[in-house]
Amino acid sequence: MNNRTSAQSKPIWSPNVTEWRPEDPVFWNSRKWLAIRTLIIAFLALHLAFAVWFTWSALVVRLPGLGFQLTVDQRFWLPAMALLMGAVARFPHTFLVLKIGGMWTTFIFTLALLIPIFGIGHVVQDPTTPFWVLLFWAGVAGLCAGGQISSTAANISLWFPKRIGGSALGFTIGFGNLGASTAQFLVPAAIGVGLFGAIAGDSMMFRVLNPATREVVREVLMYPQNAAYIWLIPTLIMAVLVLFGMKNHPARGDFMEQMQIVKLKHTWVQTILYTFTFGTFSGFVASTPLLIREVFHGLPNAPDPLAYAWIGPLVGALIRPIGGIFSDKFGGSNMTMLVFAIMASSAIGLTFLTAPTSSEQFTLFFIVLLGIFLGAGIGNASVFKQIVMIFEPKQASPVLGFTAAMAVLLLGFFVPILFGRSFAMTGSPNAALYFFAFLYFVGIALNYWYYWRKGAEKPC
Repeated sequence: MNNRTSAQSKPIWSPNVTEWRPEDPVFWNSRKWLAIRTLIIAFLALHLAFAVWFTWSALVVRLPGLGFQLTVDQRFWLPAMALLMGAVARFPHTFLVLKIGGMWTTFIFTLALLIPIFGIGHVVQDPTTPFWVLLFWAGVAGLCAGGQISSTAANISLWFPKRIGGSALGFTIGFGNLGASTAQFLVPAAIGVGLFGAIAGDSMMFRVLNPATREVVREVLMYPQNAAYIWLIPTLIMAVLVLFGMKNHPARGDFMEQMQIVKLKHTWVQTILYTFTFGTFSGFVASTPLLIREVFHGLPNAPDPLAYAWIGPLVGALIRPIGGIFSDKFGGSNMTMLVFAIMASSAIGLTFLTAPTSSEQFTLFFIVLLGIFLGAGIGNASVFKQIVMIFEPKQASPVLGFTAAMAVLLLGFFVPILFGRSFAMTGSPNAALYFFAFLYFVGIALNYWYYWRKGAEKPC
């Protein structure tokens, strides 16, 4: 009778785990499958969120050809607004994991992706849509899709032992970041085909102009609404996976308790370092299609920005897991020194290639540009490894989320704006690139003083 009562009282499904001790080898070896499953579902959900978030960076390049009257500044503002509101969204994500649990946070915001999916799909079908309406929906995309990296980092850091924390975060966030590349690869293909028939709306005419004469040389039917609608079915599937495949970690903390991290000096030092790495990654992902267009569009046989823009985030995302492994092996501060050197030299090198006289010069321009993505991808992992080593788990969780939020707010949002201003004022992106190089030298100095030199406060 007792056994039957016990069986009857045991819930069929429970969202919570009652205990978790990853530093206990016996416990870890017997339960690590749950952490691994959580990691896999988390990076799939983050991958989808990044895809929705960076849809604007791929779509905006096609809007002028579809009849949308947008200035260069306005075109840079659309992906920038998505970045800005994504940064704002990261703050509640940071603290929700220890308040309501990682599973519930991921589930709620995965379903929230449906809002920008339907909104963007509707407004891009009318070329007379005012700029402020487009800007509003870019912001909504950021609010609903841009915050998941903070909750994902905060959640995953709780599930794994410190010794492999860099690798776990590197794989999760790296493959999540890959969603930006997925968007820039799939969106151009999706808008060229009537995937959903009349249900999704009518086609629109895309006109290709001769850069010298401004005459129409080619017309192509496109379906810009597909840029958003291709994420609809994956969103519904992912919400189910999160609900039944993830669990809530037992660690809990109220808002004021977690906010104590802002009083810690190394929270801010690490925030600055991560701002220079992930702020660069997110800002350059949003800016690359327009950067290529503005540098090369006046030349004969100019490269199609969307044929190449997805490669940068692909490199940055794929190298991040490797950066996590190297950081676990060689130390986070060592890798951080290396990446800032790579990023600074790439930014300065790029300034010599921004006034091309032939489209054939694009190859070298793009290779140097990829150096920035390469460095940023490794740096995203190495700085997170430093955080895991510097802070205790209950501190590291909100610190990871906080730094991820501030990185976009302090730099990622401004990258497209700075490029837009640089082009508007000088006709070149070089002023912005010199500023970015200066920031990377500041990163070298901070990392050297606090973490890398002999006798540093927190060698890591």
